[in-house]
Amino acid sequence: MSPVSSRRRTQGVARYGLLIVATLMVAGAAVIYWKIIGRDEGATATTGVVAATGPVIREGADTAELLQHAREAMSDGRLLAPSGNNAFEFYLAVLKREPGNQVAQDALREIFPFAAHAAEQSIDAGDEAESQREIELLTRADPKNYTLTLLQAKLEDQRAVAQQNAKREQQASPSTNRAPVAVSAPAPVAPTTAVVTPPTPAPAPAPVVAKPAVALTPAEHALAQLHVESTPVEAAPRAAVRPRAVAAATADSNGAVAPTLTRRVEPAYPPDARRTRRQGWVDVTFTVLPDGTVSGANVADADPRYVFDRAALTAVTRWQFTPGMQDGKPVASPMRQRIEFRL
Repeated sequence: MSPVSSRRRTQGVARYGLLIVATLMVAGAAVIYWKIIGRDEGATATTGVVAATGPVIREGADTAELLQHAREAMSDGRLLAPSGNNAFEFYLAVLKREPGNQVAQDALREIFPFAAHAAEQSIDAGDEAESQREIELLTRADPKNYTLTLLQAKLEDQRAVAQQNAKREQQASPSTNRAPVAVSAPAPVAPTTAVVTPPTPAPAPAPVVAKPAVALTPAEHALAQLHVESTPVEAAPRAAVRPRAVAAATADSNGAVAPTLTRRVEPAYPPDARRTRRQGWVDVTFTVLPDGTVSGANVADADPRYVFDRAALTAVTRWQFTPGMQDGKPVASPMRQRIEFRL
């Protein structure tokens, strides 16, 4: 073999060797890069940090870790939502692990009114599934709280209204030529002889369109009823509660006749208010149904707020009327009544 051929062969071998070495270096760098990326992803998945769409609670997480997540959720305003990533679920997880944990119990009791208000906002937003989930979550924390009854009733009313609207649309769609019959709201009625004190006429409110009952604000109602729920409401002397009568019943231009009160149940004076010598009044709106019963009682205004609301609503829902009439037929009639509480 000549020296020239030997030199060319040596150069060719060197080129192939360099190419192999370069390929191995690139492959090694790629392997190292993917290992680093995989390690970071694995660390993120096992740290137990709450993600935006839901928590990744490390299995076997201790109480301190759960409480830390709960505090972070509270600081971010995540009381009930999103699902699985909120303070209530973290504190409930602590209680499941340690049923007597005082920190979790105190925290749930303190934030319950605010969480109930958040659930009411979900109901107002029309998110039925989310509202039901939040109510069930609140029930796990305090199943006997009266606020839950109000929230569930409000959600049921919303469902009923949605069903009625859908049915009304279905009935109206095939018969476009049939005009709806307008039923005007009759003026409120004067009290019967069941009233203890002489009535003071009040301005008759403007006619209102019947609408679904709206429950009291749960957060504030729960605070006002904190001591009342576990204490039987004792009957107050009849002179202690003075309902204020509304304007006398009159027939309007359409010939509608207002309902007439036939049975009044006097409200009981709340024990807490009696003990602290508090006085005030509550304006209640409600609907007198064609059978004379009361439905949809709701507090329109009150002073002071959330003190006498429950007593007033409980009494009004037990009232009986002769129903309002329109063209000789009983109809549903919206009403407004102020009830005064005086010692």
